[in-house]
Amino acid sequence: MALKRLAMLAGAGACTLALAACGSSGNLHYADNLGPGYVEVGKLYYQVQLSRGLNPFSDEDSSYLQGFTKAQLKLPISDEWFGVFMAAYNTTSNTQTPASDYYITDTLDNRYTPIPNPDPNAFSYQPAGIPPHGQLPSITSNAYASWTSGEVLVFKIPYITLGLRPLTLHIVDPGDPSSQSEIELDL
Repeated sequence: MALKRLAMLAGAGACTLALAACGSSGNLHYADNLGPGYVEVGKLYYQVQLSRGLNPFSDEDSSYLQGFTKAQLKLPISDEWFGVFMAAYNTTSNTQTPASDYYITDTLDNRYTPIPNPDPNAFSYQPAGIPPHGQLPSITSNAYASWTSGEVLVFKIPYITLGLRPLTLHIVDPGDPSSQSEIELDL
């Protein structure tokens, strides 16, 4: 039992050292050398924190769907809710506006667009200006404090689409609609 406690303490210490070694710049909370998993669109860097099906009957997931009307919340039996939790980082010295045009494609090139929340909640993706050296979600927001650390884009997709993986998120550059980046989604 004492060896297990010692091993846990050593592991906690190693994690603390590893976290302390991670670089940050200003209010940004990510490694200075952005690596795999980040894409550049316009003057911002984006990362999908998580993507998964949403269960409107769970306490956690129902909060992501707050603000949608009863009519919007009705799903055909063949469909499911799907959430993509996003973060965007501004490394410039000017305020930047994040993308507002996103869509998902499957291997058959079916296209799914997010459903705008008519009454956005604390977790809804809102493409508001990101201050210099800031991020979306803001580090003072509920979305950042959640375990996903991202704002959610909500989609309705057919269950059959889950068999047509990989799913790809497309982020369209707001400054040049002919330009976009893609991120393969985990499920």
